[in-house]
Amino acid sequence: MTLFVGSPMQRVYHPEAHSSRQVEARLAYCREGFLNTLHEAAGEVIQHADWLDELERAAGECFDELAGQRVRLGFEQAKGLTASRISLVHDHDMDFAVELTNLEQRLRSFCKRELSALHLRLKDVFEAAGLALGTELPVGPEAVCRALRIFRDAEQLNPDEALQFIEQLEPSLCSHLCSYYRTLEHRLADPASLEAPAPELASSPPELRSAWSDGPVARGSLPMDPLASLRLSVLARCEAAAGATRGMDASLAAALVERVEAWLGERQHYGEGVPASVGGSELGALLAPPRAVAVEVIETICNYAARLPDLPASIGAVLGQLRVPLLRLALRSEILLAEPRHPALRLVDLIADLGRSMAPDSSPEAPVAQALLRLAQSLGKAPRIADKDLVAALGKVESILEARKRAALSRAAVHIEAAHRLERREVALLQASQAVHEMTAGVPDSVARAFVEGYWVHVLAKVAYRYGPGSPKWVAREQVARRLLESALPDPDAVHRQMLMTQLPALMAGLEEGLRYIGLSEAHVREGLAPCRALMAARIAGHPEPVPSRRPPIGPSLVAQAGNPDFRVLKHKQHFAGDLSLPSEWADVDIGSPVAVSLPDGKVMRGVVALIGPAQQLVLIADADSPAVLAITARALAHQATQPATRVFRPASLVDEAATDKLINP
Repeated sequence: MTLFVGSPMQRVYHPEAHSSRQVEARLAYCREGFLNTLHEAAGEVIQHADWLDELERAAGECFDELAGQRVRLGFEQAKGLTASRISLVHDHDMDFAVELTNLEQRLRSFCKRELSALHLRLKDVFEAAGLALGTELPVGPEAVCRALRIFRDAEQLNPDEALQFIEQLEPSLCSHLCSYYRTLEHRLADPASLEAPAPELASSPPELRSAWSDGPVARGSLPMDPLASLRLSVLARCEAAAGATRGMDASLAAALVERVEAWLGERQHYGEGVPASVGGSELGALLAPPRAVAVEVIETICNYAARLPDLPASIGAVLGQLRVPLLRLALRSEILLAEPRHPALRLVDLIADLGRSMAPDSSPEAPVAQALLRLAQSLGKAPRIADKDLVAALGKVESILEARKRAALSRAAVHIEAAHRLERREVALLQASQAVHEMTAGVPDSVARAFVEGYWVHVLAKVAYRYGPGSPKWVAREQVARRLLESALPDPDAVHRQMLMTQLPALMAGLEEGLRYIGLSEAHVREGLAPCRALMAARIAGHPEPVPSRRPPIGPSLVAQAGNPDFRVLKHKQHFAGDLSLPSEWADVDIGSPVAVSLPDGKVMRGVVALIGPAQQLVLIADADSPAVLAITARALAHQATQPATRVFRPASLVDEAATDKLINP
């Protein structure tokens, strides 16, 4: 589902919006704002006034073209290439074209939410003008990149200058375009506002922004994140319907708040439950608009949390207990919907993040669930909820979750030495696999190659673990494998067969000794060497080589450590040719990161990262709510990363999700 951020997405048509004058004013406003934004963004990089004017002129051309006010160029002209000219394009020109394409994609990704909301608004504008809005917005990243191409050609920038210019310009483009798209969408939502002076397009420094206030100026300058957008949407509706409360005496309004709060407390105390919409009740309809807005926003968040499928029932119960305290806070707090975000809303986000990282069937008796539930119940029993109560509650929840993480890390600490040994064995197996890969390069599939990859790799791995690759024992074992591979060369002549007969006893003795070295029984030694003996016999007799029998590749194995069923290891045990890479989301995982790993038995291990091995070939994951600890090698993790359940949990705002859902599904 595409998330829209901005003003509410109802498509309301105003009669005056269809007049020719109004349509022209809207298009002119869009064009002027686009040119000013690009001028301001480029002005942070370009010091030449002529260059700024040229870029602005190019942007105007692109706007007019994409807005349908000029004859569109043909595809070949727009892209600057034809089929007959492709082979004549210089590498530098192609580099610039590719970089422009990449820049367009990055800008679109950075401003994705703002562009989604703006597209609907501009569609209304274009329909009113009798024009069809395509997928490329006249103020979008496409127009920006087309303008940059025209500017580069007009100023005849050399290749290095052009690429450097794009690199320097990108950060300011991201900042200015997002601000412009939010402002434009907000202004187009209210056609009458176009008659007022346009607000500053450049974003003001954070230190100059006021914390929060209510009124037309504040509404015009608010950052249009989902919560702010929802607040403005609800406030506009409440103010339009506030006939009964307009001019209400202050003492009467205060008494009404007291009555609603007492009613909420009574329903919670006697277990009658809270209706889905307090704002829709008779008492709620009498609240002043600011109070009604806060109540509706809290109800939106709580209703969304109640139907969120990825929260376990134990965490859903905690959020359910918070419903009444949050509603009571909404009746009294002056800063609940202010910036920066209120601790009450951060508390909801924090608990939801915890819930997403827990198993769906997580026990309600888990210590963290019980601690959070007791805290929520204590808030419900407070005689009067104030901002300071939620500040304190947020601090307590942060302490509870931090203590939970510390306990998990402490339980994992007893396995760190074993984890280091496991990683050293994994590194030794990787070194052995690399050596086998190099010595079998170019060797056709044969019994000898299958033996080296299936058995001898473990002989080399054990030597690497104990003595290191390159040691005399390593070189000796490696020479045995090479002699075996050389003896299996196809079509041996009589001299080669005679040499093979002479060397065979020593070769077979070396292979037997190697298999005993890795702990195989005599029966398994004979079984492992049987194909090699058959190969040697066929070679000496001049018969066809026996067909190699290979075991099918298998995935990582999950085993419990002897004497400790709570400590399990997930690793590959075989030779692996090639590389397995982890998804990018695992690149910045650190100690304490909440993760989940799908296991071969169909279960999922959830916990926090307790150790990343020194060689980065093993990760230790500790369950935060049980004694379970998993050691998983990097190869096994890369293999399991293809499973949907394997993931890194990133902070995600439930508050923003709820507000966005309400905006696009009013």
